[in-house]
Amino acid sequence: MFRKLLTLSAASAIALLLVGNSVAAVRLNFSHTMAPNSLSDLGAKKFKELVEKKSSGDIKVNVVTNCGLSGGDLTKAIEMVGAGDIDMHASAPTNAASFDSRFYIFWMPFLFNDKASLVKIADSAEAIGTVNSWFKPLGIHLLGIHNAGARQISNSEKIIRTPADLKAMNIRVPGAQLFIDAFRDSFHANPTAMDFSEVYTALQQKTISGQENPISVFDSSKFSEVQNHLSLWDYVLDSTGWYISLKTLNEKLNDAQRKIVTESAAEAIKWAESYLGDSEKKIIEKLKGQGVKITVLNDDEKKAFKEATQPLYTKYEPIIGKDVFDLFKRVGGN
Repeated sequence: MFRKLLTLSAASAIALLLVGNSVAAVRLNFSHTMAPNSLSDLGAKKFKELVEKKSSGDIKVNVVTNCGLSGGDLTKAIEMVGAGDIDMHASAPTNAASFDSRFYIFWMPFLFNDKASLVKIADSAEAIGTVNSWFKPLGIHLLGIHNAGARQISNSEKIIRTPADLKAMNIRVPGAQLFIDAFRDSFHANPTAMDFSEVYTALQQKTISGQENPISVFDSSKFSEVQNHLSLWDYVLDSTGWYISLKTLNEKLNDAQRKIVTESAAEAIKWAESYLGDSEKKIIEKLKGQGVKITVLNDDEKKAFKEATQPLYTKYEPIIGKDVFDLFKRVGGN
């Protein structure tokens, strides 16, 4: 009888331990704005792999593509992170510009001379600390930023080499007012703000003529099926920020879990940066094989576009702040 009771007690203890472990497991929803197998998706999956391994499964990560937790709404996703309804999110920092205009700095056309300048920003404790101070009032902590590739322009009508080539073209842009101003006032196109999840169908139905995004996004979104012209003009060096809700960071995670999450995010961000550098040349060759006409603008052609956007700097310096421009130019080496 004693042995039987002992066996039952041991079984009960094991059951309680299993229940306790189940209760202790933390589940994080990680949303991003891009399609499956995009750079953002691969980076998020790398984070999931790292976190779940380092935590021995005590932290589970659910990756959601195409801003699926906010119905495709990029701005709403930022709000939901701040509220704690989304634990983690990856997107361009400028998606937060409707809350704080200083975020527009990341999408100023031709701000940086080359990719190295953006990488210097991403690696700068001063710059990242400053940007994080803009996120804090939103209830968000910035985990880091990585290069997401230069934004290039595609269309289904013609080769684009000059600002005049864009005149009257219907081009999809993100909802940020800066893009609308650039394409409307600098290039005299017809910018159409649209959630990214709707772009493929709009291109397919020719509701819009073109769009602009890094070539990795063009590839992962299968835009080669509906666009046959891609011009490499490098007008914006895009970046992806990784964010975590302060509620998640401070209330949902214990100290050990917080350390695992932040360290894994830093490692995954570096992985994404490296992956992009290795893949862009391969993507260009792949797109050529799919029949996409690749046009590489020379320095003089890029200069013409840069000169066309100079009025934007006059307009946006007081909106963003001269101190922000000065910081980014100094740290970026421009």
